Amino acid sequence: FFLKEVIIMVPSSLRRCSVIIIRTVLYTVTLIVASFCEARGEFDPYQLNGGLVSAVAGRDYVVVASDTRLTNGGYEILSRQHLGSRLWTAARSKNDDCFIHADGSVDITRINNDVESSAVQQNMMGGMTLIGSAGCAADCEELKRRIRMEMNSHLHWQGDATLSPTSVATLLGQTLYSRRSFPYYSFCVLAGLESHDDDAVGVVHVYDAVGSHERVAVASAGSGKEMLQPILDRLFSSSSSTDFENDNVRRLLLRDHGAIDASAQRVGLKLNPPVQTHVECDVETAISHLVKAYQAVSEREASVGDDVVVCVLKLRKNTPISTDDNIVCMEVSRFPLRKD
Repeated sequence: FFLKEVIIMVPSSLRRCSVIIIRTVLYTVTLIVASFCEARGEFDPYQLNGGLVSAVAGRDYVVVASDTRLTNGGYEILSRQHLGSRLWTAARSKNDDCFIHADGSVDITRINNDVESSAVQQNMMGGMTLIGSAGCAADCEELKRRIRMEMNSHLHWQGDATLSPTSVATLLGQTLYSRRSFPYYSFCVLAGLESHDDDAVGVVHVYDAVGSHERVAVASAGSGKEMLQPILDRLFSSSSSTDFENDNVRRLLLRDHGAIDASAQRVGLKLNPPVQTHVECDVETAISHLVKAYQAVSEREASVGDDVVVCVLKLRKNTPISTDDNIVCMEVSRFPLRKD
């Protein structure tokens, strides 16, 4: 209506030219607005920086592994020694001289990188829960800081009473779910030792980006998970050395060997997980299987490579576990992967 009034006020000799100019201006403004909206529609706040994390729960140990390559989502390598937001502890350690940075990430600078593989050990007072996170490095760093802030607040108010891995798993799931409308682009695995009948039991949980989690025996998350998980399932399968002439092979092939029948899941009022929650092999075999699986994936996935860092948590021998003062042995190993 306003444009019509303006056109009527213009002399008839210039009316046709005025209409053309006005239409041209309107079309130009429309194209600019459309281009701006299209550019905003393509904006993506997330970036997949690669990373592959995994964890294995044994009867008296847990193993957590992560590669060290950081990419820009494509073929550009940003860092070959990145662990700051990828492998970290949920709470501060009571030891000052241990292989954990002040920000909670695992320190690999003390491990000799000139040899094929090397390991260091550190006895740590107090319980420890390790978390591996892969995805967007910025979101993983923000998630690490938030979890550690919550844990340090708990330690401050509860007199240094550490949370069990199951409690930390619940905290991590609730933290991820609280951001469900704008999720952390972080895919996590959690591992720790939990006291059970004067012994230590390995606990592993695997998560998606919105906090749904499950307790399992072998977990993996991040880039290349689709290749790593079936390799680990096969390597840790109890039927890997079974004679194929055995009648049990057909039953094992028809159903996952780690599945538990529904009748055996409920014990009284407690409902056990539907899958096995620990592996039967020793810690050396578990580390060997993990390294072999990572080496296989690094040959096929561009965002996985450089090195794989393996952290082992186990109870120190000849030391009974207690709720107040656990003595946990942490072993950190580093194995080379494909560099290009």
